[in-house]
Amino acid sequence: VLVLSIIVILLLVAVGIPVSDNGVPQPGDYTQMEFKWTTDPRSYLSPMNSTFGDYNVLLDAHLHTTYSDGVLSPKQVIEYAIANGYNAIIVTDHQTVEGSLVAKEYAEKHYRDQITVITGMEYTCCRIHMNLIGINESIAVSPPFPSDDELRDVINKVHDMGGMVIVNHIPWSNTTMLPWGDARLPGNPTREELFDWGVDGFEVVNQNTFDLRSYQFVQDHSDRLVALTGSDMHYPASSYAWTTINATDRSAEAILDEIRNRRTSFLLDASGTRPVQDPPFKDDYFKYAPWGLIGDYFYGYADRYRGQYSFQGTFCQPEVVDRHGAMMGWFFLWLLVSIL
Repeated sequence: VLVLSIIVILLLVAVGIPVSDNGVPQPGDYTQMEFKWTTDPRSYLSPMNSTFGDYNVLLDAHLHTTYSDGVLSPKQVIEYAIANGYNAIIVTDHQTVEGSLVAKEYAEKHYRDQITVITGMEYTCCRIHMNLIGINESIAVSPPFPSDDELRDVINKVHDMGGMVIVNHIPWSNTTMLPWGDARLPGNPTREELFDWGVDGFEVVNQNTFDLRSYQFVQDHSDRLVALTGSDMHYPASSYAWTTINATDRSAEAILDEIRNRRTSFLLDASGTRPVQDPPFKDDYFKYAPWGLIGDYFYGYADRYRGQYSFQGTFCQPEVVDRHGAMMGWFFLWLLVSIL
């Protein structure tokens, strides 16, 4: 009986752990989600800069689609943004402008009078995440850990293409990750270095995190830097910030011109908008979830830390596996007691 029990356990481990790693579908079915509400942030929020004045653009400068790791299609991202009070967005999928090009084409065909889509991508590596905005061609990403010179070359190339470079979510990038005790993005350049390299601005609100230090840095260099806000939307959730712009019209060119001239402020609601909805479950999820749960159970006997994904097929930290030998010993001891 003991031998049979051990064989069954090994089989469960052999099947459950691989399924837990790779085989369980995402539980939510986002493909049919619709966003039927209307949010008006103007009705209860005022710009951060109280002297900003009138504005006709409410911009989300950082969103993802299914062209990278977002769960909403470009069509759904547009409808989500409209429902949450935006009339302009910059689609910034990791490593590619393709999602933004598709979104722009769809918006111009179906929502021309409601929303403007500006093209871009999020340059993503293990040192920094930067939104490259106002470009129509993807820029090749350097190795996971690019040198300072390689990052400067990217910034210069974007400028040569007529675009701008916005540094994303510095607090997130510098959050301490355990067990390494280092930043999430090791070697993240300082604001001063990035300024010297020629970046055009900083994301001062990401989701509901207000980066006060970056905001103050932008204020101290207002002749060179612009402040933008971004939802960094991967999954549909509450909206927290809207970049305010007063453009001559709502074309992408006019909005980008205001950003280039650093004439922005923002609305901030740290509590987030309502409503928020969950997607229905996928049928396939319930089919494979039991095996995944078995795998998760056996994973509990060790902690596996892989670090931050580089979006280039690797991770930014060396993998660490901490096996709990005492827990494994007690498992087999209790198994033996239950059989005897």
